[in-house]
Amino acid sequence: MKSIRMHTRRPLLAAPLAALTVLLAGLAPLAHGQERYPTKPIRMVIGFAAGGPTDVVARKLAQRLEPLLGQTVIVDNKPGAATTIATAEVVRAQPDGHTLYLTGSAALTITPLSIPSLSFDVSRDLVPVGLVAAERFAIAVHPSVRARTLRELAALAKANPGKISFASSGTGNIGHLTGEMFNKLAGTDLTHVPYKGAAPAMQDVLAGHVGVLTAGLGTMYEQHKQGKLFVLAVTDRERSSTAPEIPTSADAGFPALVANSVFVLLAPAKTPAGVVATLDGALRRVLASPEFQADLRQAAVEPVTDIGADAAKRFIDGELKKWADLVQANNIQMR
Repeated sequence: MKSIRMHTRRPLLAAPLAALTVLLAGLAPLAHGQERYPTKPIRMVIGFAAGGPTDVVARKLAQRLEPLLGQTVIVDNKPGAATTIATAEVVRAQPDGHTLYLTGSAALTITPLSIPSLSFDVSRDLVPVGLVAAERFAIAVHPSVRARTLRELAALAKANPGKISFASSGTGNIGHLTGEMFNKLAGTDLTHVPYKGAAPAMQDVLAGHVGVLTAGLGTMYEQHKQGKLFVLAVTDRERSSTAPEIPTSADAGFPALVANSVFVLLAPAKTPAGVVATLDGALRRVLASPEFQADLRQAAVEPVTDIGADAAKRFIDGELKKWADLVQANNIQMR
């Protein structure tokens, strides 16, 4: 699976005047025979508590969308059950564009793969509006672990089979799958220790109870700068603009180790095409804003360049194929 292209060295150029005119047209009243949109406040549902990366991105996006859509955009936190509570609520919502869903890609790919009994089908019951941003994941170790590169971690794990564990924010999430992918590519058997969130996982690694952490770069970067953790690599083919000194997994000798959490904006299925087009136009204008890009980077999140509904669908389809074998091989199930 080819990784989502994210801005690193070249800032996104502002759209030329002609392109902006087209985008503005997308915010005009809908086609004849359809009602105007939006006509009331918009609710943006997320499946996590306040303060995490998804919540931060949602609030920054909502703030930028409001003046473009002419309505208040309210972020509604619905955490729990591996984001399935939030997903189900959006699936059941009236498909009129006044309920939206911002979620990380795991909710659309890994969660359906690891919970076969779900009452909904994200590919059938949700329609993508576009990709918003990407959170790079990384692999870090406690200073007591005698490894400062991924190759050294692999060698250490092979020399101590079954004795080194890795922490993640929960079973079946991107962090968990990142560790399992490393095991597969490196021929190691790091033992997974799941936690109820990235913060408690990091705290146990900082305390030395678990040697390795797989999580979003933003979660661990400050600890890395203070020498409390050592980030060995970001799991991507491009370096982070936030931390360009940290090698990629490709730099570290594992080019196939690619794992990111990409934030996707969606609406309920059967949302009118004109409404989706209006949202697409507004989202594109937000993504073109240097101020919004700066907001994202401040939160250790990267803007994306491959945008729009088609790009989002291609990405989701590709992630489903990418993770299916790994989920099945490791019998990863969430209940």
